[in-house]
Amino acid sequence: MENKNLHIIAACGNGMGTSMLIKIKVEKIMKELGYTAKVEALSMGQTKGMEHSADIIISSIHLTSEFNPNAKAKIVGVLNLMDENEIKQALSKVL
Repeated sequence: MENKNLHIIAACGNGMGTSMLIKIKVEKIMKELGYTAKVEALSMGQTKGMEHSADIIISSIHLTSEFNPNAKAKIVGVLNLMDENEIKQALSKVL
């Protein structure tokens, strides 16, 4: 993926706790990888309306089936949301 100003959404059920943790980790990882990204923490409901405007949506692997597979955004599912290495590997596959 081209290193432009990427729009990444960290999604969870309510858009508060888990998505904020993912957001912080994603911001750190993107900086380490040399990417510029705007990362938002949103609820599933908010995220569904942005599937065609975001570049990447990252969430728990259990929630990925909720997203439209034909959306513009690349959907990234992570099993262990506390594992920075897993998040980094998952993001690297779509960058």
